[in-house]
Amino acid sequence: MALKGLSFSEYRGIPRDANILVYSSFFNWMGVGLLWGTLQLFLFQEGIPFATAGLVLTVWGLTSAGTTLIFGGFADRYGRKRLVIMGGLVASLTIGIFGLVTDIRLLFAAAVLSGLSEAMYAVAWGALLAEKAGNAKRTSAFSLSFFISTISSAVGGFSAAILVPLRSIYGLDLVTGTRFLYVAAAILSIIGPAMILRIQESRSTLSPSSGFHIRFLPTKSRSIVRKYVFASMLIALGAGMVIPLMTGWADLRFGVTYDVSAPILQGVNSIAMGLANLLVPSLSRRFGTVKTIVMTQGASTVFLFSIPFLPTFPIVGAVFVVRSMLMMMSNPAQNSLLMGLVPDEERSSASAISASLWRLPNSFSTFIGAYLMGLGFLALPFYLCTALYVTAISYFWFAFRHVSLPEEEARLLKEKIVESAVPIAATDEIRG
Repeated sequence: MALKGLSFSEYRGIPRDANILVYSSFFNWMGVGLLWGTLQLFLFQEGIPFATAGLVLTVWGLTSAGTTLIFGGFADRYGRKRLVIMGGLVASLTIGIFGLVTDIRLLFAAAVLSGLSEAMYAVAWGALLAEKAGNAKRTSAFSLSFFISTISSAVGGFSAAILVPLRSIYGLDLVTGTRFLYVAAAILSIIGPAMILRIQESRSTLSPSSGFHIRFLPTKSRSIVRKYVFASMLIALGAGMVIPLMTGWADLRFGVTYDVSAPILQGVNSIAMGLANLLVPSLSRRFGTVKTIVMTQGASTVFLFSIPFLPTFPIVGAVFVVRSMLMMMSNPAQNSLLMGLVPDEERSSASAISASLWRLPNSFSTFIGAYLMGLGFLALPFYLCTALYVTAISYFWFAFRHVSLPEEEARLLKEKIVESAVPIAATDEIRG
């Protein structure tokens, strides 16, 4: 069997602070999952044009991309923990704003705040988790974190299903019911930052007296980060045209509203992705981190390309879930690869650059995808996404095919020592 020997023992022994950090993310990602699954169509139901609703998501992404490098410098100098907490609190606030306001200017303001919160959270969280987990448990901690985040996103996506009984029993229309959901998610998401208060502050990698500055590329890991980010940007550019717009695409293609599509495309999809993430440490141990990334992304691209040709929404939902499982399996492996190859003192900066230059093209392409779909070109975004994915995966393989993480090199060295010791032991036994 292909998966024979896969084990979940890698998740034992993850340090306490790393576990707290991982499980606290459940509450933040729950609200984000609800927004991702419903926000664009929610705004569309309010009477905002489809392309304009997509522009709200674009502003969110552009703000995140534009401020990530700044917050990366703050994380390195003043501590990662406080930035993670601040990002979580601002995210809670913005979810509530989306649920309470109708003025388009306030919605764009909420999008800006969402971008700021994402930037604060993203640049510090990955570096903080890598620090707290250590080299031995880094890949396991990232895999567990992606499992928790996708399961909580599923909870957010499934919560849209509550809108059906709210409408039939209490007579609440779709928009009003969604507002209640957003406010409830905003309140619950505050638990996440509260949990992070229990962990120890990260050690400062730079002295506050050394002055504040922003490095576009880290000094020691410049080559690694440059190659990693280029491949990531191509993936982001393709993904933005399709992935955030799937509930809207399902409505335009099949007439399926988000109270039906979100529980599948966000809920079931997230659970499947979370379970798939648990296999990543074992796959990385068997095939190597780089091969695991290339195999899962390549297989995912095949399923993505087929979606516009499928005749019904249930089939699309099933194929999209498989696609997402495979693509999501590459994410913890990629994060572990970057954090493992970059020195500790440059991890926040590397994380900031990676997040910024992922979000920037992803945000632009979300508007492009929404614009094309609004014009009726429902298949074209999938073709463009596929072409960009193939280019990115090919480049990544040629750039990193000879690269191994420090723990992988140590494991290979240990195996070679054991293999070389076996013949010697056998010879000694014969002589004896």
